[in-house]
Amino acid sequence: MKQFPGGGCPRFAALGSVSLVLLLTALTDPARAGSVILLRSGSLDAYNDAAQGFQRACAGPLVDLSCGERTAAEIARRVRETHPDAVVAIGLKAAVFARDHLPRVPIVYCAVQNPEEHDLAGAWITGVRTEVTPEDELQALRQAVPDAHRIGFFYGPVAGARLLASARAAAAASGLELVEAPVADLGELARTARDVCAHVDALWMPADPVLAAPEAFHFLLELSLRTRRPLFVFSDALVRAGAYAGLEPDYERAGERAALAVRRIRSGEHAGDIPVAREREARLVINQATAKAMGREVPRLPASVEVLP
Repeated sequence: MKQFPGGGCPRFAALGSVSLVLLLTALTDPARAGSVILLRSGSLDAYNDAAQGFQRACAGPLVDLSCGERTAAEIARRVRETHPDAVVAIGLKAAVFARDHLPRVPIVYCAVQNPEEHDLAGAWITGVRTEVTPEDELQALRQAVPDAHRIGFFYGPVAGARLLASARAAAAASGLELVEAPVADLGELARTARDVCAHVDALWMPADPVLAAPEAFHFLLELSLRTRRPLFVFSDALVRAGAYAGLEPDYERAGERAALAVRRIRSGEHAGDIPVAREREARLVINQATAKAMGREVPRLPASVEVLP
């Protein structure tokens, strides 16, 4: 029998090529894909939007779990039983859980802000970060409150301090004056907020662990409504709860980006070799009822802006 260069047999070489094609097809064909664990931190609208975007873009079997509905042992056992291609962890709580309890399982986190602050890195981890820049937030604030010139910027000692330099630069570039309101803990918030509110046209509450507490939001919301100073926030849910306006990342698109990472893992790439993606699209939301309560008119805005009734 005629030998292939290197000693191979043509028929066996052809069979090997066919096997390779079948293997590659199995890795990339959604119909042949293994399961994916979709692990949510909870039932927030943002997490549900990210899950919806992921499910729309990723074919194959899916096991949907929530950290709030099962114990850590139950989730870990379900993952072991499933042998998933990847775990898509939506939200910080789910991402940290996956990192700590699911060794050597490819992890794709999603809807997580500032992942480097939570050690979300390693050979088995990639993801999609969703923080909105201060530049984008201030631009949206100017759209929503065009008559505001002095902005009260509340920030905590860790996350907010990191954003402060960017917020200062963005305010200077926009021709706005930033009135800084550092808040070390919730006990300082009332006094600081009352002092600042007397000297500003609008209040800016960024995504900060200190300010993200429900009691902080409710206090700033009440102060905003009483003094008629529009409150600008970081979440659609907070706008629906009464804040004047907010800029929220496009979590559905973030979920779609997570699906692209899973596709690459299924094709043979290691999760840690896939660069962390960043969802830069965000949606401005304005609460028209709050505007009316303040005696304000919602400005004319692009169709992409959502105005709640």
